[in-house]
Amino acid sequence: MPTITIKPSGKTLEAAEGSTLLEAIQAAGVPIECTCETAKKYDPCHIFVLEGRKGLAKMVNPENERLDAMVGVGSKSRLACQCVVNGTENVTIELLGALSG
Repeated sequence: MPTITIKPSGKTLEAAEGSTLLEAIQAAGVPIECTCETAKKYDPCHIFVLEGRKGLAKMVNPENERLDAMVGVGSKSRLACQCVVNGTENVTIELLGALSG
């Protein structure tokens, strides 16, 4: 199983192949919400992928469209609820906003 490192805390966790980053982060007990489907607010699960982008499935249209509607998005931006772990390499992410500790 690939390892996910969460910045700025440095916490590491294992993620099952095929799970989303959101599922892996929540299973590890890290407080992160996702209101994408219910409130159409995408900021809570907006993350930066710092390393290991190849360890995640490619971005698909719904995620890309949601990111396009947000402010503060960069080339490393992903949505944890849409980002599927493919198991090919370890990943380092940064939690943003209120979640950054």
